[in-house]
Amino acid sequence: MRVVWLLLSLLVAHLVLANRSGHAEDVWPQLTMLAVQGTALWAVFMRYKRSPTLIRLPWLLLALAVLMQVLWGSTNLLTTVLGDKGGYLSALATVFSSLYVIPCIFMVSRSFVRNEPRAVAVLDLGMSCVVAGLLYEFFTQMLSGPLAKDPSSIYIVLYQADAIDFSLAIMAILRLLGARSFRWRFFYYAASSYLLVNAIVATVYNRVELHGLPWWAGSLIDIPHALLALVATRQPPRWLRAYRPSLVVSQTIASFAPIILSMMVVVLGVSMTRISFVLGLSTACASVLFYGLRVAFIQSRHMDMQRAGDLSALRLEQQVGRDPLTGIANRATLDTRLREALQEGQRTGQCCSLLMIDIDFFKQYNDSLGHVAGDACLVSVAAALSSQLRACDLVARYGGEEFVVVLMDASAERAVEAGRRMAGVIERLDIPHRCSPYERITVSIGISTQTPDILMDPVFLLEEADRALYLAKNNGRDRVEVADEVR
Repeated sequence: MRVVWLLLSLLVAHLVLANRSGHAEDVWPQLTMLAVQGTALWAVFMRYKRSPTLIRLPWLLLALAVLMQVLWGSTNLLTTVLGDKGGYLSALATVFSSLYVIPCIFMVSRSFVRNEPRAVAVLDLGMSCVVAGLLYEFFTQMLSGPLAKDPSSIYIVLYQADAIDFSLAIMAILRLLGARSFRWRFFYYAASSYLLVNAIVATVYNRVELHGLPWWAGSLIDIPHALLALVATRQPPRWLRAYRPSLVVSQTIASFAPIILSMMVVVLGVSMTRISFVLGLSTACASVLFYGLRVAFIQSRHMDMQRAGDLSALRLEQQVGRDPLTGIANRATLDTRLREALQEGQRTGQCCSLLMIDIDFFKQYNDSLGHVAGDACLVSVAAALSSQLRACDLVARYGGEEFVVVLMDASAERAVEAGRRMAGVIERLDIPHRCSPYERITVSIGISTQTPDILMDPVFLLEEADRALYLAKNNGRDRVEVADEVR
């Protein structure tokens, strides 16, 4: 409520002081105008400080836009106090008026998403600076250059300023209608209110100025800033909370937003052809190049994100079927792959062999050295077994210290050779085991084989290999036994 009374007091004071002096450009009326603009700047900055991190940047940009207006008003005040024989202060005021466009363009055209490429932000900033530079060059050339003698030049400048101001306001309104988050809707509600009223006021003020500013003209500039201060400090209207656009509307508007920047550059390029045809044409071409690069960078980031998502899904799929300790396949994957391997062997007329592998005296190893050493031993054995397999084969952790190897297109003889090779590799790991008669880690292996003429059930094949493994243990361990030889 204090802000309301403060603004009301400043607005009344501005009108009274301007009326007494009879001139809008006297010192005291301009000081009250700066006080209104300063109040708006303070209100926006306080909203910036209270906002969450993600939405702070837009409020900061809006504060910068208001700051440019404050600097413009301050420069005009200095011109009144000090005079401006060389026209330097007038040029500086034009610079601030041009710089006002940069934060405004940024806050209506940026998507403000965290995963947007930095190159896109650099492009947007670069094109915003180009717009500001072109505006300054265009205004100074049209109003003080050789073209200033043409009466139509002033109207071209006015129409150009109107087009930019109303484009920014319309884009802010569209962003308001497309914002799905209440905090974003509130920001664009404040920004669009300020930009729209400022565009209307600027249209009236600039045309009134053509015939000399009346005493009340400066109060027009107070209106958008007073409105912004009220919106930023008051509670948002209820409809702003109730309104929620659909996802399609939100995405469409967000995708369309960057076009406003390219459109501004194109319009400025066309206008600049009156001053320099080459510069105007180059500007229009730069706008097309800018938008093409922007789309290319965003599309490249989306493709990278899609590839990363596909890779994550693949890794997750692999991890679901893997033993968390050793990284090899788990029991669920073994059951599926073994069934598929047996069916494939029956279909192609090839043998399929299964090796059941158990680490000898592992319980004693685990009890004497602890679970950490036991886990390290399991990992080493799993890696050694994996190193001896082809791409089409499979090794899985069956449970505890037991492993199962599925060999595609492998007869019993080839399976025995592979088993002995695996046992030798594990023995060469030379993992000390004081509780074993062999004084190092060894394995016992049982083998069962499906021949092409007999389709075996996976459970039966596992049972046969387990029987062979039991015999290998009974026969002294550190050996390979085949199920067919046990019967």
